[in-house]
Amino acid sequence: RNHRPDVMLKAFDMAGYGPEVVEAEFGGMLNAFRHGAPPHGGIAPGVDRIVMLLADAENIRDVTLFPMNGQARDLMMGAPSPVDERQLRELNIRLAPQIKS
Repeated sequence: RNHRPDVMLKAFDMAGYGPEVVEAEFGGMLNAFRHGAPPHGGIAPGVDRIVMLLADAENIRDVTLFPMNGQARDLMMGAPSPVDERQLRELNIRLAPQIKS
C-alpha cells in the first residue's frame, strides 16, 4: 500500500492524472501522507477498539485518532466529497433520477 506522497504522485502520473487532478480529488489523503502516514498492509488490527476497552471509554470516537464527526464526515480527508460525471463513467456507475413526490 502506498504511504509516500512522492510515490503516490508518480503512480497517479503513470495512470494519466496530473498533480492538479490529484490535489483536487485526493488532496486530503495526499495531505495526510505529507504529515507522515504510517506504512500499512491494508489491514487494521483493531487497536482503537482495544484501547477503548482498556480506557473504559463509552465510545470508540473517544480514542480514535481521526474520528468522523457526528455527521459521518472525515474533516481531515474532506470526505465524503462529490464525484463528477467522469468518475461515475470510469466506474460504470449510473445514478437513478430523483423521484419527485
